[in-house]
Amino acid sequence: MASLTSQKVAVVTGGSGGMGLAVVQALAARGGWQIHIIDIKEAEGKEVAASVPNTSFHQADLTNYAQLGAAFKAAFVAGNQRLDFVFANAGILERANFYVDTGRSIEPPPEMNMTSVDVNLKGCINSVHLARHYIRQSPEKGSIVITSSCSGLWPSFCAPTYAAAKHGVVGFARSIADWFYKADGIRVNALCPGAVKTPIIPMASWESYPEHVFTPLDQISKVVLMLADGEDFVDAKGIKITAKEAIGQTVVANGKNFYVVKAPEYCDELMEAVVEGTRVENQAGFAINK
Repeated sequence: MASLTSQKVAVVTGGSGGMGLAVVQALAARGGWQIHIIDIKEAEGKEVAASVPNTSFHQADLTNYAQLGAAFKAAFVAGNQRLDFVFANAGILERANFYVDTGRSIEPPPEMNMTSVDVNLKGCINSVHLARHYIRQSPEKGSIVITSSCSGLWPSFCAPTYAAAKHGVVGFARSIADWFYKADGIRVNALCPGAVKTPIIPMASWESYPEHVFTPLDQISKVVLMLADGEDFVDAKGIKITAKEAIGQTVVANGKNFYVVKAPEYCDELMEAVVEGTRVENQAGFAINK
């Protein structure tokens, strides 16, 4: 077993089940990692921590910044003040039917339940904010992989607010990746899985899906650790991506394959100038408080 000072330290949000648990188990199987799960599910989290070597559990609600910050701090302290990798993965489906009939009253309908946006987007942003704070204080500058979804690139017709949040995650990751690496040496990637059989919905609900559409959990952990390692790779279309080129890329994991999905090309030179002018070092058009 690696000594405390030589162990790398990982934080996995939503690590008590599904994709998060798969990554926790894969890291533990590698050895040399101290793993910290942050999750709202206390019983499940404690059970995982008791069964997976070198794993600790910290209960926190991702929509509560104080709880989330305390959990990150505890992981950083327990890891001898280092943090090498964060899998910002926790997420939920939307909790209300966006298309519900609101009647014909002149009064406005009740506000929508926005918990999905709070967890999937705000919780993700807060997790990354905390990840950067602690990784940049560590002896080695590490990696952040953020879970979006195929719904972050394409529509989810039955879950539009979920899709909105997951699109936001992709935009957020693409926006911060350049400066995180230039300023702090931190690599950022967004992961967009296809259909993965996880407890994000009741497991019985997955029975209506044909088995061939699912992406195996071991494929998710393989892609996540590939991104965390920061090495060259070749995607399922044969596109060769160097470690440098991989920084900031969005990767789709679907079935037994994975693909790099690059940002849309600029529609014209004017749009390119507008977007490139927002780079932090340019600060054209925006006032950035350092």
